[in-house]
Amino acid sequence: MKTLLILISFIFIADSNLFHKDSILQIDDKGNILGLPKEFNPSKFNLDKKRLLIKDKEIIFPECICNYFEQYKNKKITLLASWNHSKEIMPYYLSFDISDKNSNHGYRIFVDLETLELIYINKIIRERNRIHMPRIKIKKECLKVYNNRIKN
Repeated sequence: MKTLLILISFIFIADSNLFHKDSILQIDDKGNILGLPKEFNPSKFNLDKKRLLIKDKEIIFPECICNYFEQYKNKKITLLASWNHSKEIMPYYLSFDISDKNSNHGYRIFVDLETLELIYINKIIRERNRIHMPRIKIKKECLKVYNNRIKN
């Protein structure tokens, strides 16, 4: 029994990722992203221009990505981020959750917080008490345009 308790304690201490939770961020009326650590500031997002600035990097999302922001009339956008996990699992990221206030589906766009590279995009489908998040295949041409728009 003592060995089991030691083993369980070691697992909880050794891997804080078991309790990982994304941080919900806010955008003020000037476009500043609130809630990121100092190492990622200044940080801004302009929804009209689809312009993201994190520290010394900037991207204006290309049309192939902007389409996800424009699909809903009553859109709701939630910014989430994570920097409290091992980069071996996934890069530190910012995600845009985009949905319609009256819908059971939407999209989640993951962007690397350090490089602004596109990590991937998921479709979010809510059914009863389940959430499905299949990954969307991004065309090579879209990725090429996206990567060429990242400015240092």
